[in-house]
Amino acid sequence: MPPVSPDQLAIVSVRLLPSAKETAQARRWEVTCGSAATGWRVVGWIDEHHTDGARPPLYVALGVHPSTGKHCSLGASCDFDERANAVADFNANPTTSRSISWIPG
Repeated sequence: MPPVSPDQLAIVSVRLLPSAKETAQARRWEVTCGSAATGWRVVGWIDEHHTDGARPPLYVALGVHPSTGKHCSLGASCDFDERANAVADFNANPTTSRSISWIPG
């Protein structure tokens, strides 16, 4: 396999969306993938949910199917990093992802 140059590597980035920083609403993160050479595209979101009496918060991952563009529920977990990895893994290979629910629309 030929070596991959740094400008060919895809980077996954997670950022808190501004509207969630400024209000009391549940926080939402945007997950993007790309590089300076290829550009960036949104591949999913992570929503924070608080249930009555539950700690820590529950993180719900939504992925964008890389071929169809459809939004897919990728499950929930108390582990934020695991949800971010679920979105990245789904983007890399949606056929191997677990806990997928297609969202109509």
